[in-house]
Amino acid sequence: MSDCLIVGGGVIGMMSARALALKGAQVIVLDQRKCARESSWAGGGIISPLYPWQYDDFTNELSFASQAVYADLCQQLYASSGIDPQYQKHGLLMRDEFDTAPAKAWMKRYQIEYELHPQGAFFSHIGSVRNPRLLAALQADIGNLGVKIIEHTQAQSLMIKNDKVLGVRSAKKDFFADNTVICAGAWSSKLLNLADPVAPIKGQMIVIKADSGTLKHIILNQGQYLIPRVDGSILVGSTTEAVGFDRSTHTHTKNQLYQFACQQVPTLKTAKITQHWSGFRPATQSRKSLIARDKNHYNLFINTGHFRNGLNMAPESANRITQMIYANT
Repeated sequence: MSDCLIVGGGVIGMMSARALALKGAQVIVLDQRKCARESSWAGGGIISPLYPWQYDDFTNELSFASQAVYADLCQQLYASSGIDPQYQKHGLLMRDEFDTAPAKAWMKRYQIEYELHPQGAFFSHIGSVRNPRLLAALQADIGNLGVKIIEHTQAQSLMIKNDKVLGVRSAKKDFFADNTVICAGAWSSKLLNLADPVAPIKGQMIVIKADSGTLKHIILNQGQYLIPRVDGSILVGSTTEAVGFDRSTHTHTKNQLYQFACQQVPTLKTAKITQHWSGFRPATQSRKSLIARDKNHYNLFINTGHFRNGLNMAPESANRITQMIYANT
């Protein structure tokens, strides 16, 4: 029996495993596919909510705390794994909404400064990571910390006796633990009866191959964005589609994302699309994250529903759930 069983091997699950392992816990991570192949892998990797004033105080609190540690965290993961997450603090140019009343009130409240440019507002404190590299580094790191990772094993149900969760049942075997943490993203409601259910919101994205230096910072406009990578490629996203677990991608969406990119950076009209994919964001009905101890079972914890902000909230989300577990012992 392990100290902690984490269901879901995305960035939230693996970051939670890391925080627990650093506390000395014996941790198992269970994933229905390969770790980090769902929302965490599919997203853009911006270490900030797109329009922070659209979110609640809790989201902003966790985002700020995570922003403060991301550079050092990526250095630690690189040292441990040999994989560079390619964290870049290259700033974000926002071309809309920054001059609205809610945005101005939010920036005044949090004392956020920006530079006014002819094309918008430039926020120099915002950075990004390359998701697949961050996740590969994180998986290697937690393995080095002694976390046991079990892939291609779907948790089918919780095993419950009285008010205690014993662990989870899968088709292969039963997994027992003193504490169980559900970090199953868009699949969380398949295991939990939540008052604020989690559902998948699909996003489609593309990558355009460009010369290095074509884009030096993130561009955000009308809810869509361009993110430069170290190798010169540019990630463009994304759609927001309530279509259930439909993974399909569509040519018209690919073309729309490409046209958006060319409108923002006209020199991309000669560049080629190299990838097009989709992923499922885990969204509660309220659009608020669920980071809590279950009300009915004292050793069941929930860390899910981060919607578009899982990556940028993950370090502090992991800290909070770890604090809850240790306060419970």
